[in-house]
Amino acid sequence: MSEKDFAFANIVSTPTTDSWSQAYHAGKLFAVLSLKDTRNNTDQEVEKESLGSIGKTFFTSLEQEFFTLEEKDLDSIKSAIEVSLKKIPADISCSLAAGSIIGDVLYVFCTNFARVDFKRANQIGALLVTEGENLKIASGRLLDMDMAILQTKQFNELVDNKTLYSSLDHHSPAEIAESLAPSIHDKEEGGAAAIIIQYKKAPEEFYAVENFSPVEKEPVEYRPTAEDEPLTAEPIIEKKPPSQFFGFVKNLKFPKVGKVNKSGKLILTGVMVITVLLVGSIYLNIKRQENAKIKTLFNQVYQQAQDKYDEGQSLTELNQSLAHDSFAAAKKIIDDSNGKLPKGSNEEKTISELSQKINQALGSTSGINSSSAKEAPSDASSILAFAAKTSGNSFATDEKNNFYINNKGVFKEDKQIIKNDDSWSSPAGLGVYFGNIYVLDKTKGGIIKFVPAGSGYSKSTYFTGNTSPDLSNATGMAIDGSIWITLNSGSILKFTRGASDNLKISGLDKSLNNPTKIWTNADSEKVYVLDKGNSRIVVLDKTGAYKEQYQAGIIKTAKDFDISEKDKKIYILSSSKIYQIDLK
Repeated sequence: MSEKDFAFANIVSTPTTDSWSQAYHAGKLFAVLSLKDTRNNTDQEVEKESLGSIGKTFFTSLEQEFFTLEEKDLDSIKSAIEVSLKKIPADISCSLAAGSIIGDVLYVFCTNFARVDFKRANQIGALLVTEGENLKIASGRLLDMDMAILQTKQFNELVDNKTLYSSLDHHSPAEIAESLAPSIHDKEEGGAAAIIIQYKKAPEEFYAVENFSPVEKEPVEYRPTAEDEPLTAEPIIEKKPPSQFFGFVKNLKFPKVGKVNKSGKLILTGVMVITVLLVGSIYLNIKRQENAKIKTLFNQVYQQAQDKYDEGQSLTELNQSLAHDSFAAAKKIIDDSNGKLPKGSNEEKTISELSQKINQALGSTSGINSSSAKEAPSDASSILAFAAKTSGNSFATDEKNNFYINNKGVFKEDKQIIKNDDSWSSPAGLGVYFGNIYVLDKTKGGIIKFVPAGSGYSKSTYFTGNTSPDLSNATGMAIDGSIWITLNSGSILKFTRGASDNLKISGLDKSLNNPTKIWTNADSEKVYVLDKGNSRIVVLDKTGAYKEQYQAGIIKTAKDFDISEKDKKIYILSSSKIYQIDLK
């Protein structure tokens, strides 16, 4: 399904201090979300994350979960939405309506008083309404010009059913949105949002076959049901059958005409004419069948690849990693069909043209930057300059001072501030966050937290109870409020308040190979990983989705690295020298 198969329009209110909403569309996925701040505004101890940032986190997660589904159906899409809803804090009230059109099947999902209305011909009514936190679902097959309206709770409160239904009569989604917008924008309600979607059924194609008459499908009444899944069928792909025509002709044996009388010759001539006509008819029928199979194969391959290509195009501005995945899926569909279409045929040429477009899109969304690292001034990075002249297991900075750790203790510049009282024996990471010191030890204490207390530091264990993970393969650590840890196995762990976030890395073209260091902070939206085994710096967002990578030979021998997003530089420490790569 491409965007030419539907039309849609959004209505979104202006955010207020305590409410926010968004209407979202990417590829086959639609959603409207409203958030209302119910947090205790008198609590000044913790800086509160904005509603817009929370909404962005939700939609980023939804993109990742939805577009990485191998099979998109009612249950799998529901699971993707449930995972993403967990990204919204418990003290934020939300209302969500989501929908997806797969083929000609509509799947809809609602929670927290959201609503989906549906129009078919002259019939209009509620398809799905929720009155609590449970995620309700429905599905059904669409007919030409069917229309669905996804609404948040606040939108439904501002626009009554009578006003909504009267606006749907013989109008396009854009016209409907234009007529309803004043009802939303005139009110001080930031949580009102809706999407109007109209399905346009693609015309079916029939190929002429002798003695075949297409029968039109009878309209099916729309009855939402959780079991109403789209029917899918694998294409029946056969190699071109060996022609039976020429073998048949070769084996024909005609009597010698000279031994037949005049009347016999006439009969024989008639028989030969009939035989030629019969053989010709068989040959034409075989060719017709071959052409029909070629057309069927072409349509299936081309449409599937085109759908994935369109999906990638719609994601390019939103998430290049997911866009790249869609383009890669389109390429695989075409690659799997290689050699199955006649060489030089119009079908093969059309597939080839689409393949070229897909390859160009893959190149533009790969995020691979091959860079030539050049030597930087020795003071380009304070922390790397400090590490170059200091013998330590791991280094950290609080932007004002540099710290390092060894088996004797933790040092601030050249002064020891924490003595190792047998708390650690194999330190692999050091972090400084709001004055607290965090030590990652591979063998003894997991992560030890040191908090300033008087003239010294009090010690506690970051992990409590039996929650401590196996960190024997840890190679590095970074802190942004959560703790990020690299393992030499190629994994990345993320913990918040001592609990695992079950981080999933997605979108990589190849797995991490001996990642040795990791960098992020509270001000950055990205995570940078020194993937030493692949001679690259990998950039992820904070959900674990791949964004881009920087390749350079010097990374193979890197001891440590530092990031300056302000100056758009990657600094690399190798053989006591500092090198730099430009960030895009």
